[in-house]
Amino acid sequence: MTRFIGKKTHEIDTVEEISWNQWLAGIIDGDGYFNIGKNKVAVCEITMPLQDEPLLAQIKQKLGGRLSPRSGSKAVRYRLAHKAGMIDLIDRVNGFIRNSIRVNQFKTICQHFNKSFLEPKPLTKNDGYIAGFFDADGSICLNIAKTSASNSIKSGMDGKIQRLIDSRGYHCLEVSISNKYKKNLIFFQQAFGFGTIRSVGNGKYKTHVYFINLCDIAEFIDYTKKFPLRSAKRKRVWALKQYFELKQMKAHLALEGTVQHKAWSKFCTKWYS
Repeated sequence: MTRFIGKKTHEIDTVEEISWNQWLAGIIDGDGYFNIGKNKVAVCEITMPLQDEPLLAQIKQKLGGRLSPRSGSKAVRYRLAHKAGMIDLIDRVNGFIRNSIRVNQFKTICQHFNKSFLEPKPLTKNDGYIAGFFDADGSICLNIAKTSASNSIKSGMDGKIQRLIDSRGYHCLEVSISNKYKKNLIFFQQAFGFGTIRSVGNGKYKTHVYFINLCDIAEFIDYTKKFPLRSAKRKRVWALKQYFELKQMKAHLALEGTVQHKAWSKFCTKWYS
């Protein structure tokens, strides 16, 4: 179906475009914000780490808007405020917005433009939304449980790399998605049919984390092949295959100077690059 936005024609109902729109909704639900200012201008803003500027540039290329650095932080902000772009955005993500905070903001935006808010359907693993939300609030990391006294005081990137190289069996892979509210994570658990949700912190610092079990990470990787990540996190998804290969051959336990140890050291350096 073709939708008309002002004088432009957008084919936004092809399979590829629907997937992209779902991904965009996930990005907005994770790192975005809808608002109507005192001047009655409706805006959408998305703020992400500086390394994800190419991701925001993709959105800017489709919808217009502008990018600007966030003063005092290593972040970049995308801002969309022109009417045609906002209407295009509404048509693209309406029916896909599901974050409890963002839904209320989006309903106000829809009302502002005399648009009906569409309730999202139950989330499934055949939806680009998960990739978008993971780009925003997902994490892929190797946590180190034990390190030597000498490695513990090493600072910067070199310190991180050396601690991972020497971690041997005292590290664990963690793939997760975080959100302040548990109800915004249950979607993912239900869509995949696996994983656990745990609360972290206390009081105003309390948040919730959806953890993908180690035995289910392969299925998550398969999901990203169909719905690829667009943030810097995609590099770590690509690295997971090599990680599991090295773990299987016990390269992380190999003696220093061996070919396997060198392969593990090279991987650790690449992990943080």
